[in-house]
Amino acid sequence: MAAESLARVVVAIAFAIGLAVIVGNPRVRRWEERFGLTVLAASGFPFLLLGLAFSRFNILSLSVLTDLTPAYEFGLGWIGFLVGTQLDVRRLDRLPRTLLPVIAAAAIPPILFAAVACSLVLIGFGVMQGDGLVRDVLILTACASVSAPANLRLLLQGCRKETHDLVLEVTRIDQLVALAILGFVAVTFRPDSTIVLWDVSRSGWFLITLGLGSILGWLVYILVRGAANRAEEATLVMGGVAIAAGVAGYLALSVAVVCALAGATLINFPLKRRDRLIESLRALERPLYLLFLFILGTTWRPEEWQGWVLGIVFALSRGYGKLIGARMAIRIKSSDLPSAERFALSILPESVVAIVVIFTLATHGTSLPAAPVRWAINAVIVGSVLTEIVVQMLQRRYRRALQREAIALGGSLP
Repeated sequence: MAAESLARVVVAIAFAIGLAVIVGNPRVRRWEERFGLTVLAASGFPFLLLGLAFSRFNILSLSVLTDLTPAYEFGLGWIGFLVGTQLDVRRLDRLPRTLLPVIAAAAIPPILFAAVACSLVLIGFGVMQGDGLVRDVLILTACASVSAPANLRLLLQGCRKETHDLVLEVTRIDQLVALAILGFVAVTFRPDSTIVLWDVSRSGWFLITLGLGSILGWLVYILVRGAANRAEEATLVMGGVAIAAGVAGYLALSVAVVCALAGATLINFPLKRRDRLIESLRALERPLYLLFLFILGTTWRPEEWQGWVLGIVFALSRGYGKLIGARMAIRIKSSDLPSAERFALSILPESVVAIVVIFTLATHGTSLPAAPVRWAINAVIVGSVLTEIVVQMLQRRYRRALQREAIALGGSLP
């Protein structure tokens, strides 16, 4: 690489990292929460545009992204590790026994609706390759299953604290569902044997994934249990995540899944400073997410109309699936949940994990992604934006309805 090109790449990456750190500041997050905005609509979409611009001006090429593989694998591992820490068996034991059916009811319909709708669209576009079609559809269903909480202070106003906790738990566990699908894809659809020299069956790769994640989680536990302060603890965790991400990447396994297993293993050991550890992990989640959006933008091809059609179908099928799932969940546990419409709206925004999942598809291989992969990337981007627009519109409508009700009762909306 020429010295001038190298300088441009370094400046571009440094600019993106600096901007991600600024936007990831807790003050910015509080401002977004105050106005009921999620990351993608408030500050994430500009990072997509920035990555797209850098790609079009040939500042960041695919060869440069290939050289950055260890860096973004570490980021994938960090977020996967954080998601894995949500599988705390002690916390789950304190939750209602009907939580699992509620989570299943909320997650399965979006998966099924998105799978059928996106498969029909891709087949209509002439995508008939068996394995490639199944893999892309599975990735899209994983993105459809995850959700992030909307403005719960508004939507769950007047509900009990148990209702808030239950809705938050649904949004946490369905992220694990998405990673489970991603792990299945990584084990089932293996790369060429020249990339990974190990000749292992699919069941063998499954056992390797489980064993690797568990062993690395145990290793991180040994390292952090004797940490003297927060800085030492964070450093040791970063080292453990780097090892896990490096080994998983070398074996062509899903980095996020292996690190999630490590995080789940760690969090179920007796840790004295569990809350502090999770807080340290969350400190880097938002900047890493924004950088993923930035790199994802370099592979985005918004001029391909097929991606927009697939995105609209993805958003509609996912949204309708969430509504059907909410109605099913109400029938299972009506006492601790709001109305089906409010429950569906509460879990409608897409989670950070959706970007992590589609990011693994975007960076698969060293050449320009195939057309169906680019359409799938566009579908998740377009679907996220459309979903956020709908969420904001419905939240404003619900707020106005509450205001009219408060005025009619002679009061005001707090």
